[in-house]
Amino acid sequence: MSCNNVNTTGSTVPGSSDIDFYLAVAKGDFTGYSNVSKFGYNPTVGSSDYESIWEGSNAYPWMSAADQLEVLSSSANDTSAGTGARTVELQGLDSSWNLLTETVTMNGTTAVTTTGSFLRIFRARVVTAGSSERNEGTITVRDQDTSTTRGLITNGATNGMGQTLMAIYTIPAGKTGYIININISSAKDQEQTYRLLSRDNTVANAAWNVKEFLTGRGGFSDWKKYAINKATEKTDLDFQVISNSTSSSAGGFELILIDN
Repeated sequence: MSCNNVNTTGSTVPGSSDIDFYLAVAKGDFTGYSNVSKFGYNPTVGSSDYESIWEGSNAYPWMSAADQLEVLSSSANDTSAGTGARTVELQGLDSSWNLLTETVTMNGTTAVTTTGSFLRIFRARVVTAGSSERNEGTITVRDQDTSTTRGLITNGATNGMGQTLMAIYTIPAGKTGYIININISSAKDQEQTYRLLSRDNTVANAAWNVKEFLTGRGGFSDWKKYAINKATEKTDLDFQVISNSTSSSAGGFELILIDN
């Protein structure tokens, strides 16, 4: 496949194919372009109302104001010198909607508070670990004052996930997002309905609107979005699902971010 139009000089001219262009963005070849991949999992999707695709198995509780966060584990082994998770990186936005990343040192079942205040948290991941090379308990990221859970790094029967599974995202200040891919899958042959919601927080009292609406029944489906959907800065994206009977579900979306 030819890629003669793709270069590494900082040009913003797309290549001769989408694969060439997206690879160049991932490599950092285009100044002002970046990529985001958001994927999530809901272990028990219900049939009464839509739930966000994250491990909380409910509609995601979006933050209304910036707050310091607490990080703690259900296992005492997830600590600075333990056999489990030792440090965890949080990725989100600060009170000005700019990207904010902070790494905390775990202290087992005792909560550790972040230095910075987060307005959004859309990913947490284990950076370093002891001999087990994973988180040994479920790691909870929550508000330091209300204890509202904002993210979970779960631990299965044999190994920890190592990061959150959250199909939510917020476009940082100074950037515009373009949705280029959406995917869905369910573990059972159950009819499930998916919707990708967006909320433009540059507008006072902003409402949620449906960005994409999909249905599926078991298995995996994937869509390339050549008619690209645009999301302006400070826009929340919440991928949700409802099932005709209780079932697990996974889904995600990919974005290209371009500096304004």
